[in-house]
Amino acid sequence: MRMNRSVWGLLAVAGIAFAAGRLSFVLGGQPLASAQPAQDQPDMEMSAEMEAMAKAGAPGEHHQYLNRTIGEWEGTFRMWMEPGAEVMEMPGTVKREWVLDGRYIRETVESEGEWGKFRGLGYMGYSNIDGQYEFIWMENMSTAIMFSTGSYDPDSKVLTIRGSYRDPMSGGMISSRGTLDLSNPNRHTYVGYATGSDGKEFKNFEGTLERKK
Repeated sequence: MRMNRSVWGLLAVAGIAFAAGRLSFVLGGQPLASAQPAQDQPDMEMSAEMEAMAKAGAPGEHHQYLNRTIGEWEGTFRMWMEPGAEVMEMPGTVKREWVLDGRYIRETVESEGEWGKFRGLGYMGYSNIDGQYEFIWMENMSTAIMFSTGSYDPDSKVLTIRGSYRDPMSGGMISSRGTLDLSNPNRHTYVGYATGSDGKEFKNFEGTLERKK
């Protein structure tokens, strides 16, 4: 219950911040009674603020790097629950598409294994404000929303993702990282790592996807 309240609280704060930010942008930071700039506020200052807002909200070079992920994919997912555990393997499909005018990518994942049907939904993009890639992940086997951040190497064409999540068994936080190799436009490999109970990192996921023809 505490986690649910925290999530809804964050959403409420985000909604208020969004509304306030939009009003400030439209009204130039002036009271609602007047949309006109104050007499003592130079037009140059307003122009600088609007230019900064436009720059922060425009897709750019870092968004273009993600074009390599767009499309429909199919392949195999492999998972290890702990170091030395038997691998669990299942087929899966992934669909990625641009949304919100090319600012974010929506990713839908479907698979089916021995425990039933798996469905996942994720969003990824690049924050011009914070200078990093950002990821949100949700699935039908958890009620927790996962948040991660990352960076991209244009030379190797590898996207590195780092995050953390709460272990439902112990209640402690588990660090995770992953690499998505985009060097081949028609074949992608994602390798994920997590921290084991001994505090050491181990490989817990591998997904190899081929572009659907």
